[in-house]
Amino acid sequence: MALMEDRIGQTWLVPRRVTDFIPENHVCYFIANLVEELDFKTIDQKYRHKRGKAAYSRRMLLRIVIMAGVDGVFSSRRVARLAEENVVYMYLSGMDKPDFRTICRFKIECRKEIEDAFKMTVNVAKNMGLVQLKHIAIDGTKIKANASNANLIDQEEIQTIREILKKGIETDKEEDKLHGDLRGDEVPPELISREKVHEIIQNVRKANEDTDNENKLRSSSLKLLEQALGSLEGKNHVLEKLDRCERELEMTPQQTVSLTDPESRWMKNKKGRMELSYNMQIAVDHDSGIILASTITQDPTDHHQLTPQIEQIKETLGPLPSFTKISADNGYYTKKNLQYLNENKLDGYIPNRKQAHKTKNRSKKDKKFSKHNFKYNYSKNVYICPNNKILNYKKTYQYEEVVMHQYYCNNCLKCSDQEKCVGKDRVRVITDYGDVLTKQMALKMESTNGKLEFAKRKEAVEWPFGNIKQNLKYIEFITRGIIQTNTEKNLINTVHNIKRIHNEINNQINTNNISNT
Repeated sequence: MALMEDRIGQTWLVPRRVTDFIPENHVCYFIANLVEELDFKTIDQKYRHKRGKAAYSRRMLLRIVIMAGVDGVFSSRRVARLAEENVVYMYLSGMDKPDFRTICRFKIECRKEIEDAFKMTVNVAKNMGLVQLKHIAIDGTKIKANASNANLIDQEEIQTIREILKKGIETDKEEDKLHGDLRGDEVPPELISREKVHEIIQNVRKANEDTDNENKLRSSSLKLLEQALGSLEGKNHVLEKLDRCERELEMTPQQTVSLTDPESRWMKNKKGRMELSYNMQIAVDHDSGIILASTITQDPTDHHQLTPQIEQIKETLGPLPSFTKISADNGYYTKKNLQYLNENKLDGYIPNRKQAHKTKNRSKKDKKFSKHNFKYNYSKNVYICPNNKILNYKKTYQYEEVVMHQYYCNNCLKCSDQEKCVGKDRVRVITDYGDVLTKQMALKMESTNGKLEFAKRKEAVEWPFGNIKQNLKYIEFITRGIIQTNTEKNLINTVHNIKRIHNEINNQINTNNISNT
């Protein structure tokens, strides 16, 4: 067999185009066409009248950032390296080599353009016929924040650090008066000395060791204090950080916030661990797997996230068709959400706690007489216990604006399972918090069609989440703060949709080629 020569270092007499090295069906061409349709007039105008070195094209930067996301690369340094080494990125950048700082600043500055790119993918998928809006599934997942679980602070520690700094500021004023300098921003001499700062910190540490466990300062707070005492700039920086942490503590019932990312919140992940995270919500078209809407929230629960998803879909695609069905799990089962679906004439499928319990196939052998095993008969307005005894409707009353219906059993005293069910010499009472909407939803979810529609939810939402976390390896946010993580989320969703659209285009091409042959 003949052996080809090693051509490394060979000089080409005729220059070749970069695209000669890229396959014709590569996703980079689709990305270039997509970004070309976006409006960059406003952001470009910002740079046209500036003096100095010309800025890189914002359109070019968006192309390489999206391409990097498709390849599972989200680090600005790695994107900059790809622009120097990879022919695909050379094509998309027009042979420019932006610095990683430029790429990082672009993600911060061009949040709207990245969001527009996400919305563009949704509209492209709709125009191609991929998105038909027959069934929309909504769900959320917890993604770890860029924050250490140990780098925390609470209100007591904030107050303690402020008091120590206040003493330093008062000393500062006294020094100003003594030396006749009235600027008021100097650091006292004793705080400029490294030895003096070290001594102050050691005294705080010793006092910290002597106090009770509840009043101790964390090591992270001690480091913050050391930074504040080191210089005037450090003191101002720490005061700003304390103000930010204090604002976040006022907004959450949680007792501590992170010093690195105060906007993150404690949330339980799939493995049952509590981590500082954000709650990422998505609404997915069942047939295509396209993400139609998405938000980032600090709320650990999903109770209030149904409405924002649907409203975002309407903003992007317009009013939903009358045949659209919407499914969500029990986390979205609230009276407010059911009212929203009813008022907007949307066909929703959300199970109550009892129905969700059944769906998860939990064992009920040890809890035969739990409330979820009492079946409600809608036509007769009665509950039926596991021993087929009837609990008749007794009364309706209101407690804290919640309407409650009670059902009593008249056969408990004669029942052999009385003690197991309700206790000796007692009567079983079922309190129903439902109204017309909750009962209508429960009846719908008990039907065969309701169960089939709800089954589509899991297969729809797990697809994008699996792609994001397993294929793209995106399990933790890189940036901090809800504004920046929201931009990251838009980029991730854009990447997911582009991959879905491009795969569908290739499938259609392959199908046409097969039919032609």
